[in-house]
Amino acid sequence: MLIEVFGPGCAKCQMLEKHARQAVEQSGGIHEVVKISDYAAMAARGVLSTPALALDGQIKSQGRVINADDILALIKN
Repeated sequence: MLIEVFGPGCAKCQMLEKHARQAVEQSGGIHEVVKISDYAAMAARGVLSTPALALDGQIKSQGRVINADDILALIKN
């Protein structure tokens, strides 16, 4: 699964990336976490508010930092 974290590098974006990596560790699966900070790439993907999280190309969260447990639940669904 490809997990994308969108954000320019602010503290909230960094926290979401950290939570995503923690969720990947907890899942025991093979997942790739990618950080996207390019504004054009974010706009092209429909990200209107950062931080944002996408799983396999589908935006799951925007404008808030979700915790590792919530991300883990999204990964397992």
